[in-house]
Amino acid sequence: MVDSEDAPYLSPNSIHYAGKTFDELPQAYQQAFKKYRLTVIKLRNMGDMRLELFRRINQGGTPLSGQDIRLAYYGSESPSLALIRLAGVYYPDKLASKRFIERAQNDFGMGYLWENEPARQCWAEWWADKEIAKGQTASEAFLWSLIAVQVEKLDAILQNRLALQALNCRFNRAVNEALDACCAQLRYQDRNSGTPPALMPFTEIRDAFFPMFEEYIGYFLGQKGPNLPVMKHRLLSAVIGAAYAISLKPSKLAEQKWTNLVEFIRHPQDLASQFNIEYPQSKGRWDGTKGYKAQLSAVKQIVRKIVS
Repeated sequence: MVDSEDAPYLSPNSIHYAGKTFDELPQAYQQAFKKYRLTVIKLRNMGDMRLELFRRINQGGTPLSGQDIRLAYYGSESPSLALIRLAGVYYPDKLASKRFIERAQNDFGMGYLWENEPARQCWAEWWADKEIAKGQTASEAFLWSLIAVQVEKLDAILQNRLALQALNCRFNRAVNEALDACCAQLRYQDRNSGTPPALMPFTEIRDAFFPMFEEYIGYFLGQKGPNLPVMKHRLLSAVIGAAYAISLKPSKLAEQKWTNLVEFIRHPQDLASQFNIEYPQSKGRWDGTKGYKAQLSAVKQIVRKIVS
């Protein structure tokens, strides 16, 4: 059941069905439901082509985002993927958010992650009412910070044909495929706890990485850089990942270093040039001299220079 205010795209007709179960609907509405034709496409023996085919089928209608698809595709039986989804929830009282939180609690005993209320409010205000926030972009930002911590480890997986086969992943140099492979590896680790993890394990993500991510968000989007544009979400996440990689706690940073970090997020190439480090402008590729791997490696170098 949904209230009419939750379905404004069908107003004023929603007055006929708001708050009603199927059996309480007028007969004409019941028949409309029963006669509605659903297209069901069953994929058989597609191997690592399944995800790509799903993306192409998804081009019709209102498409899901890449993050929507990978969380749905790889999320089964994976507390790590559930955590990544929850990290992007900034309005926990919304109906969809409540469903995510309830499912994580039931499946993995994992509650809502954001315990620092000022940090959550900063996170929420950053994404609220922004077009870019649609399609799980906030959770993708958290995933991006995880990748920034362990870019070399993820690249080793991407360059290993046998590892990709085991994960049932394709990699044709696109950055979205790198994100897919990261999620596939996290799910594999969750399902095969007896195998040494190639990427950060769930317990570390939950107990160490997310709390530090949350703390940095409170600093960056609160007192230190409240006007950072949301379009900088990947770079902000990369800086947080780089800080975690060198065990840099936000409370230990002097004011000038905060200023330099915020300035780097605002104008990355300008600050990179001060350290004679090339900051590549990546365009959808993972590897190569101008790929995201090179960009994330540059972020790590620059963050080290800023805080040294």
